[in-house]
Amino acid sequence: MEQERWYRTYDEQPAFSREEVLKALKGFLEYAGYEVRPPEPIGFMKPDLAARRKAGKQTYEIIFVVREEVNHAVEGLRELAAAKCFRRDSLDYVLVLPPVSEHYLIEFLIEKEDWFFPVKDHLLQIWLINPEKEKVDCLIGWPRDDDFKHYFSNPNLAGFATFISNKAAEKIMAEEFD
Repeated sequence: MEQERWYRTYDEQPAFSREEVLKALKGFLEYAGYEVRPPEPIGFMKPDLAARRKAGKQTYEIIFVVREEVNHAVEGLRELAAAKCFRRDSLDYVLVLPPVSEHYLIEFLIEKEDWFFPVKDHLLQIWLINPEKEKVDCLIGWPRDDDFKHYFSNPNLAGFATFISNKAAEKIMAEEFD
């Protein structure tokens, strides 16, 4: 049985190119009512994409860093954290990845690495985008603009974050009592 593109090993080529993911992200944001803007440098980094939506007196701004695979996620998170040093909590910070195996995400977030709590504590988000299926899911965190719940493929995916949080807490408890 052929494996779906969603699952791949660390040494395979990325399922989707950075350009495919960016194109799908732009289309999604425009569909959700966002104006895609040319990214401008923020401190020491330049996002891959920036977007804004006005809703009455409220303005929602988001910057995105796109990486082709989970192996480059730390680099993307580092760039978002650098931007946050300058803009603080004035906008949303999102790391975008193509579809990634849940197994690799769990390894990255809690098993082999410990990135879940830093991502969560700094209010960074991780979105998964499947250009082929035109699906966008918010995996970790949640945008300030709650209207996204109408646009994400699976707005109930927050259960994954709860699962990861529980596994991370179990790991910390096991380490403390061993």
